[in-house]
Amino acid sequence: MRLLLIAAFEDAINQIRTEEAQTPLDRWNESVFRFLYCRAIAALEPDVMQLVESDRIDLVLHRGSERAFIEFKFYTHSVRYDPITGERTGMKGFPGLQNCLEFKESVKTLRQRPISPEGLKVVSLFFADPFAAAGKTYEAYYGNDSGINDELKMSRLASIGPFPSHDLQNTCNARLYEVGR
Repeated sequence: MRLLLIAAFEDAINQIRTEEAQTPLDRWNESVFRFLYCRAIAALEPDVMQLVESDRIDLVLHRGSERAFIEFKFYTHSVRYDPITGERTGMKGFPGLQNCLEFKESVKTLRQRPISPEGLKVVSLFFADPFAAAGKTYEAYYGNDSGINDELKMSRLASIGPFPSHDLQNTCNARLYEVGR
């Protein structure tokens, strides 16, 4: 199952890289990320049962007796707009302590979920920072030098990036972590 999870992750990120040329990252979210991952699983192994949002787990996979629990995180510097004027009114998504605490809590919750000893629990993370980011960045919280995987006792299964977004406005990164018991 581990190899399937890695292959699907890599495929999903490749899909993001292709698709965001026509649909900029500010129109994406965690659900779209999960959809691309599910599509990759279906293409790689169509017989794997996929349960979306099962008991507050983003995605549960069943392959014979094997199980995997997957949480998705998709972080961009999202702008909030006024629905009438279309004018920018602020930020609705950005890196910060609250965001990081929520990430840590989701890992803790996933870790506490009962699963068979051979079952896998993983976090699939995508984050993008503007090239000219002034202030806090997702890279600082979740990047290679952040120490987040050591702090949360997660093993990195795959890492993609940094790579530029198609519009050359963002630096993108993706990580697939296995959550230790």
